[in-house]
Amino acid sequence: MNSWWKRQGGNIGGGDQADDGRRRLAERPLGLFVLHPTEAFPPKENYLDADIVAIHGLNGTARNTWTDKQSGKCWLESGDFLPAALPNARIMTFGYNSGLAFSKSRGGIETYARDLLNRLKIVRGDTQARHRPLVFVAHSLGGIVVKKALVIAHEAQHVYGDVLRSTKGIVFMGTPHRGGSGMVPWAVLWSNLVNIATLGQAMRKDLLKNLKSDSAVLQEISRQFTHRATSLQIRSFTEQEVEGPLKTLI
Repeated sequence: MNSWWKRQGGNIGGGDQADDGRRRLAERPLGLFVLHPTEAFPPKENYLDADIVAIHGLNGTARNTWTDKQSGKCWLESGDFLPAALPNARIMTFGYNSGLAFSKSRGGIETYARDLLNRLKIVRGDTQARHRPLVFVAHSLGGIVVKKALVIAHEAQHVYGDVLRSTKGIVFMGTPHRGGSGMVPWAVLWSNLVNIATLGQAMRKDLLKNLKSDSAVLQEISRQFTHRATSLQIRSFTEQEVEGPLKTLI
């Protein structure tokens, strides 16, 4: 057994955690799951130097959003992808009821954001992990959940201060932003998301309404986040090929 593995003893960061995370993810993809490192793929330098958390978007799941349909490989956990590029990072994925089809959950953006924060506090509970750099990778609605989480962390630093201070960057993928050069216009993303949503059933109208360009909820989240994100490294990516029933860009 790898010497680093023995020192971890199955605790936070150890392979038992990743193996258990994958098992729980397969059973019920809601919550925070560690995908890397594993006993088969331990960190290269026998330590972990960053935590990376992926948050899926509308109509996505904690694994499928990040999985190639043809190969079946999840780039968060496959040894060919992110673990190979960042072998000393602990890679996690967060699953929540995005609220589009067949979901009976009545949670909202704030509920998901608080759940993310509370789970991060638990998984980063030991002294070493508490101060480890933290990076979020968020798609679509997941980016809004991250924004809200950091706003909450700012307002409750006595509870979430370690998460807030450790957050170094965010990668947004197809997440709507308000204003700014290169940002994704609300109207463009909204039109595509609604087109996709109308193909399903049991629509969460409250969450969909929050994605409208005139939504007071999103305007407030965006405004609050902008004032609190000045110290973060942020990268935003948009789609370059048409998607969805009406062939609009995300």
